[in-house]
Amino acid sequence: MTPFRQFLSTLRQRLPAPRRLLLSSRAPLSKPGTALLPAQLVIARGFCRFSRFDLKNIPAKRRLQALQLQLRQWSPFAQPEFAIVLESDAALVWCWDAAWLSARRAELPATWQNAEAIPETVLQAPHTDGMRLVTCPDGVEAQYWKQGELHGSRWWPQTPELQDYIGFCREAGSPLPVSAQLPTAQQPAIRIQPWLPVITSAGLSQSHHRLEQWFYALLFLCLVLPYGWYSLREQQLNRGLNQIRTDMAQLTGQANNLVQARETALRAVDEIAARQRLDPYPGQLDLMTAVAEALPSDSTIREWEFQENKLRIVIAGGLETPSRADITKNLIASGYFAQVQNLLARDTKALSFRMTVLPRKGVSMTTDNPAGGKE
Repeated sequence: MTPFRQFLSTLRQRLPAPRRLLLSSRAPLSKPGTALLPAQLVIARGFCRFSRFDLKNIPAKRRLQALQLQLRQWSPFAQPEFAIVLESDAALVWCWDAAWLSARRAELPATWQNAEAIPETVLQAPHTDGMRLVTCPDGVEAQYWKQGELHGSRWWPQTPELQDYIGFCREAGSPLPVSAQLPTAQQPAIRIQPWLPVITSAGLSQSHHRLEQWFYALLFLCLVLPYGWYSLREQQLNRGLNQIRTDMAQLTGQANNLVQARETALRAVDEIAARQRLDPYPGQLDLMTAVAEALPSDSTIREWEFQENKLRIVIAGGLETPSRADITKNLIASGYFAQVQNLLARDTKALSFRMTVLPRKGVSMTTDNPAGGKE
């Protein structure tokens, strides 16, 4: 039992006790209580059938409705009456014969004719964990409790045999007793109120009617509210459309100005590109600087010939012997040259190279270039 449910159970015990009358096959026991309080008929355990229904996989709002369907299939009587206690994820159900109860009501005074009927077990003090035998006015009841919740119950008119008790333990899922003896039957404490609220058959039908009323009210709202919502939404849409038309007219004027500015900018870009194509290659000073960085530090340039986009140079090495492969690699890595070729020089100590000069970066030529240029 959760702490909240335990708190509610404790709070219920502070309520005054109603007038109660025990319907038993043996000596009936009555507790008059206060005359102004409602009357209750306590059904002895021997007249009840008990079962526990697992509702863990059913949403909380639909559990009573689903339980009603299960009770119709389970009920052992043609005209049943029920008492239901809802635990955390299960329902404890006691059932008795409504025809038998009606006959017993007819024998009672008028003040008990419409009294609420509850089972005897719900007035017993709950157990925490394990099995216990409880003495009843007309027999003995075995109960299996787990974490403060009742998981199994069976009644015998007298103290059961050991084999019957072991069979109930197996059926309820309780560990079998270690000793080969029955536990001692206990006389439970009688509570002022049930440990949890009890839902009777009348309460089930009332909850069903309340659910039906809520259903029709919800159906009415589902039919009426959409009309109001659609009307309001239509007004909002009309205002939104008018605002959109105004914004469209304003944006169209702004867009026309932007289109004109874009066309002017594109014409300026084409004019700049055309002027750049008149002189697309880097200057001679930039080329000499790039060549000088690619050569060894003690090398000198003997010849320099530049025509269109072709450059031919002849260099002579100093103390260091220049490597053709290293010079070729450095020239290409500079970003100014491509298609570097090694030529035979007249002097065996000189090196000759011919290469293609790349256009400056950003200058588009009419023909494709093998690599991008550099300013």
